[in-house]
Amino acid sequence: MKWNYKIDNNTQILYFLSQARFATTNQLARLFFADSARFETTIRRTNFALQSLKKAGLVSHLKRRVGGARRGSASYVWQITFQGLKFLKNQDETVVLRYKNKYEPTQHHVEHTLAITEIFVETLEAVRNSEKLSLETFSFEPNSWRSYQKLSGVGITLKPDAYLELVNHDYEDHYFLEIDRSTESLARIVNTCKKYIEYYRSGIEQRQKEVFPYVLWVVPDDKRKLAISKVIQKELYNFWELFTVITLDEYSDYIKGGVSNESEESR
Repeated sequence: MKWNYKIDNNTQILYFLSQARFATTNQLARLFFADSARFETTIRRTNFALQSLKKAGLVSHLKRRVGGARRGSASYVWQITFQGLKFLKNQDETVVLRYKNKYEPTQHHVEHTLAITEIFVETLEAVRNSEKLSLETFSFEPNSWRSYQKLSGVGITLKPDAYLELVNHDYEDHYFLEIDRSTESLARIVNTCKKYIEYYRSGIEQRQKEVFPYVLWVVPDDKRKLAISKVIQKELYNFWELFTVITLDEYSDYIKGGVSNESEESR
């Protein structure tokens, strides 16, 4: 998605939730009301907007909270409703209608989706705090996905968690983002990387974009970073340079060009 400053905050919130699926009150506050002088004011303005949208039937929050009930409304996880999607559809024909599952999503799914949302929030915060960086594109799933054929002719879908394009002065940086929460085995990480190698070999992205994006693994801590970096270098031979592994704490500095990880230092 591209950030649109020409529409009101409430409609922007709906557009964002239609793409990201889930966001906490805190994340929405940082995105849409960060111009407030005090954080308490930011949260209050966010709650007012969300309650207005909720009363109109355009958004709802999950029963499950983030960080516990003691955190109050700031711990809610928000999503757009079908009525909210219909509201957007009346303004924009490209909006895709989808029916809400009547069951609450699993905790794993919610936490992973919120982690992707957090990456978008941190991306936009980095752009706002930089004089040289601008956001060109950020695609959530499934818009980040790519389809290709293996050499055997079997159709495959590569499913990055997100796709990012940033402009840094005269340069464009392209990324496939994989958000790791230490829940997957290292063998599964390697298998995911092998799909990227297959897609790289297809040449599709290079023909369309003239470059192949960095595959950026964003992980929780240094221990996980080291484990994934080592297994990628060990198992993927000549293709390990397609991949970069950083921690979430390093993400903002990395996209601004300020971090080099161990794999880059050894090239």
